[in-house]
Amino acid sequence: MSKTVKKHFDTIAAKYDYFKKKNWYYYKNLKSLYRQLIPKGKAVLEIGCGTGDLISGLDAGLAIGIDISPEMIKIARKKYPIGQFKVAAIEDFVTQDVFEYIFLADVIEHLENIPSTIKAIAKRCNNKTKVIFTYANPIWEPILMFLEKLSLKMPEGPHYRIPYFKLKKILAKNGFVTIERNWRLLIPANIPFLSNFINVSFYRVPLLRRLGMLEYIIIKKK
Repeated sequence: MSKTVKKHFDTIAAKYDYFKKKNWYYYKNLKSLYRQLIPKGKAVLEIGCGTGDLISGLDAGLAIGIDISPEMIKIARKKYPIGQFKVAAIEDFVTQDVFEYIFLADVIEHLENIPSTIKAIAKRCNNKTKVIFTYANPIWEPILMFLEKLSLKMPEGPHYRIPYFKLKKILAKNGFVTIERNWRLLIPANIPFLSNFINVSFYRVPLLRRLGMLEYIIIKKK
């Protein structure tokens, strides 16, 4: 577990939900995407759950959220007192539960050791478990950093946006294959009439979809 990353998220925990409200359009669509990708009643684990909104927004049969930041988990427990939230990195997470879905939203870029995390996830999967990663499209990095300097988005802290071709190799070494890869949110902010009109269908156009700000992959064991 990276002490630097943990310290960053402990530090921003108090303002985490403030930035989510400021960028409500993105987070609303992110929550909607997960509700589309994860059917009701499933056993779900979220790695890097923050203050708990995504995992709590699912109609899951079993829902557990873990995060390395005690301050984030403290807020999540206060917001969702009946939820299951634990301070842990996936490498240290002990459970007897079998998960049908595991997801990481805007987390992979903050991992200090991606191969170690993927290896730990693999140990908690069977051949039916689906793992979902959502993350910012690397081509958006200059725009996102500019917005951060203007205090218009969540401070990223230490991060690295790994290209998919590198991630794919790490996944393959741990027995994973990608079963779906796609993009969303060509316009990640609310522009009345325009944002929804474009975002609802652009990703069906091959020449446009790779420009979406939100990229996601769904993987499972071979």
